[in-house]
Amino acid sequence: MSSSSAREPRPRLKLADRQLGHSSHIGPCYEIRLEHGMRRALLLDVRHLNPQGVVAGGALASFGEFVLERGLRDEVGEEPVYASIELSCQFLAAAFANRWIYGEAHVLRRTRELVFAAGEIFDAQRRIAFISGIWKRLAEGV
Repeated sequence: MSSSSAREPRPRLKLADRQLGHSSHIGPCYEIRLEHGMRRALLLDVRHLNPQGVVAGGALASFGEFVLERGLRDEVGEEPVYASIELSCQFLAAAFANRWIYGEAHVLRRTRELVFAAGEIFDAQRRIAFISGIWKRLAEGV
């Protein structure tokens, strides 16, 4: 795939809404609804690389948090307000610039105050990372 064709959004991908704050620095991120849920996508570029020329773990973790948080919102809605209190990434393979990565996440468990979610990040050939996290419901008015 040429780098110019890699820069174009994939067919049917739509720009994800509400990319504010930190998520605006890693994206733009895209999404598509599938039968089993939502898939998020990000085109990697030189901003995401570490000094060795591969995508930095922090960039993958940031995309992973975006994927998990959006998966949480798909299931619980925009209210109440939740904040991440734990994020875990197990890196399985390197990722490279000018390639698309994708993420899918699912809520595993919900309590009154906590939401547990997990998912994976992958590209066209392989799994890149497993991701999981815990979100805590914030007090009203925070």
